[in-house]
Amino acid sequence: MSLIERSAEAEAFLDSRQHTAPEVVSACEGWTAHEVTAHLAGIAAEITAHLEPYLQGDPVPATRTFEEREPPYRAMDDQALFRRLQDEEQTMRSVLGQVLAGEPDAVIPWTGRQMAVAKFLPHVRNEFAIHRWDFAGDDEAGTDLLSQPELTEHAVGVLGRILLLRGAAHDPSPDQDFHVRLRTGSGPDVRVVVEGGQAGLELTDSETDEPYVELDPAARTLVIWGRRPDQRGRFRSNIGEPALRRLQALLSGY
Repeated sequence: MSLIERSAEAEAFLDSRQHTAPEVVSACEGWTAHEVTAHLAGIAAEITAHLEPYLQGDPVPATRTFEEREPPYRAMDDQALFRRLQDEEQTMRSVLGQVLAGEPDAVIPWTGRQMAVAKFLPHVRNEFAIHRWDFAGDDEAGTDLLSQPELTEHAVGVLGRILLLRGAAHDPSPDQDFHVRLRTGSGPDVRVVVEGGQAGLELTDSETDEPYVELDPAARTLVIWGRRPDQRGRFRSNIGEPALRRLQALLSGY
């Protein structure tokens, strides 16, 4: 497993980004396409900075924040940044492959918790797919990428509480338990849950009758990452206005 090929999500991001002006405002508040590119370069470099010491048997450093690692990339000329993203992403794949070839079940410290190294693959795929949408919006390629069930499974299984951090801080009724399903009509539902003041996401195959909203698979991926589809009709509510307001507050990103 030493050779990991570039993902379809990364290829699609790079293809779209080279045809997008750097000053195009993205769906990430305060960020243009240039800042989104810097963000992804920073992620790839940070993963490499954790895995290289691990390969050498050295201590893994603490994960740097976005504010610590991204300014040098944001300051770059956009064409240089685009090339740098390609280089950082390629280096990351090379180091990931080396770690997984020798230790498929490797686990390292990451953002204050333990992260299975193999989980970085779907994580980065999510990042490229979501952030491509941030400047490209709803299109056929993005819908295909965001509809993949493994991206939803990773986001819910690994980031289930993290994705609701900011939303939980704006929860209008944090002391009241809350259960609403995000349903696509096929596959497991995603449950948005608040219990005992703790908010999170869960996947469930159970048939229990609970309040729900309906989305297409790509729209659901966007919503759990705090985005809203451009095209109306992709997100339909079967719950009352207070519950919908609370759901939207909880799903406001992180």
